[in-house]
Amino acid sequence: MSTDICIRFGERVRQVRNQKNITQVALCHKISMEQKTLSAVENGKMEPCLRNIELLAIGMGVPLAALFKDL
Repeated sequence: MSTDICIRFGERVRQVRNQKNITQVALCHKISMEQKTLSAVENGKMEPCLRNIELLAIGMGVPLAALFKDL
């Protein structure tokens, strides 16, 4: 597990979003987040705040813990 936590978290967000068949644009619209922000999170270039992590989980309809599974 030497990969940076931000990269692993972003990959997990992308994985869950794709499993739910939600586009970045649709998710961003639902949670009032800029698409460039979500893209930065998914690419491990931005460390999201706790509130945004919660919004991502709510927007995708998953428990908060699902975003941290296997990190």
